[in-house]
Amino acid sequence: MEKNICPTCHKPVGKGGHLCTPHILDGETCGWCGSLIPDERHLCGDKLKNLAYICNSCGRTAVTADSLCDPEKIGG
Repeated sequence: MEKNICPTCHKPVGKGGHLCTPHILDGETCGWCGSLIPDERHLCGDKLKNLAYICNSCGRTAVTADSLCDPEKIGG
């Protein structure tokens, strides 16, 4: 089974990729709000309330560390 690799940091990533270079998601729904989402950059109000990580590489924020290339816990 071939793993997806982030072209930015070369780390293995999930099917959605990292937020810096997300893969297009076909028919995926947001686990937070239920909307159809085009890619991992979808950021609804419920996700905003739960942001916990920032990427030291690109500055994007995420709910989970595995969505970022170089994550750091916000406020940690």
